[in-house]
Amino acid sequence: MLNKATLLIFAVLFTLISLSGPAFAQDEVTIDFWIPGGRGRDEGTAAVIEAFEALNPNIKVELTATPFGEFFDSLQVAFAGNNPPDAALIDGVGVQNLAYNGALLPIEDMFSQEDLDDFMGDLIEMVTLDGHMFGAPWANAADAMYYNVDMFEAAGVEAPKTLEDGWTWAEFVENVNTVRAHQAEQGNEVWGMMGFNNPLQGAFFTWTIIRSASSPGEPLWDTIAPDLSTFAGYIDTPEAMEAYAFYQSLYTDGFAPTDSIPDAFPNGLTATFFAIPPTGTVLARNFPDLNWDVMPMPYIKTPITHTGSFAPGVAAKSDNPEEAKAFVKFFTSPEGYLTYHAVTKVVPGRKSLQAQLPDFQEGFLALLFEEMVEWGVARPGGPAHTIFNRIIASDMMVNIALGGDIEEEVANAILEADAQLMQFR
Repeated sequence: MLNKATLLIFAVLFTLISLSGPAFAQDEVTIDFWIPGGRGRDEGTAAVIEAFEALNPNIKVELTATPFGEFFDSLQVAFAGNNPPDAALIDGVGVQNLAYNGALLPIEDMFSQEDLDDFMGDLIEMVTLDGHMFGAPWANAADAMYYNVDMFEAAGVEAPKTLEDGWTWAEFVENVNTVRAHQAEQGNEVWGMMGFNNPLQGAFFTWTIIRSASSPGEPLWDTIAPDLSTFAGYIDTPEAMEAYAFYQSLYTDGFAPTDSIPDAFPNGLTATFFAIPPTGTVLARNFPDLNWDVMPMPYIKTPITHTGSFAPGVAAKSDNPEEAKAFVKFFTSPEGYLTYHAVTKVVPGRKSLQAQLPDFQEGFLALLFEEMVEWGVARPGGPAHTIFNRIIASDMMVNIALGGDIEEEVANAILEADAQLMQFR
């Protein structure tokens, strides 16, 4: 039987162990966290890291922000090698592909059932493969069409303010050309639309245009065979070919440029800017005198916006997986999200946060949130999304924009993409 002295010793030891925190925090550990730089992500992530380190003084997080255009290739190479970052902010639709190739750890065990119930279902689906979550739902997104309010008002053009009044792409081009014509009368030559990249690249942007020419359940909407065997019969339908022709005309008719022009929208060189929700925060912070707003995304046949955002994941080859998991859990927690959102506004991936944020009750984020809820769909492809995004939604679409023969470009893209789909058979 234990005496009082022994019990006192045990009590002291238990108290010391409790105060020391979790086992992984005994010694100082440094983890690497990679993100695609720009658009306010650097500043927002830095704020989250500062808050996390204050709560976990024995875990240091080294942030690496790589230029957006280089990030995803760099990440693929790093995960395929022997020295990847411990964690990274991954394009959500790329999570399944990385998981399929064994690059990521399953992390669903670090979330409670309350967390899982709180995350938006489409985000869980986006990062889940074979019943395991390989990314942590964090934020959501919608396509955002920004416009220069002063230019529109000067031309007497009223942009739509509700989803019900949204323009088709034909109406968008017609109205924006009216704005451009008025600017030309004032001696200002402006473009009709620009994107982050010119020509537009990536499924989030290009395929919003193309996919809107179809409806749910149609081949073009699905984009790829359910068994991931082919793109033939899905991206070469008559509806698709007509949509490609419209997309090409945006560039061949001079409506949009084929070269990227830094800060073209805030400097008054384009009437509209096809971007994402966080862009509004950057515009408000860096260009306070710019009078801008957001309209619903134009469409050809069916209103659509792509959803999904970045999702942090932990490398399977991480030297410090538990510490990396702890950071990812904090990053996607309500506290982590609100810390980021206070610096760079993003649409929350947790349902419980939506009603708490005044930003989503009015203004441009309220419209984008409604657009996401009413029109939102995930980008297609599943584990094959990386193939689709690079070969079809990027390379093929750029070639079409630059004047390539549409039938030839589509046929070549299908041959190349289908060859790479062999890995899924």
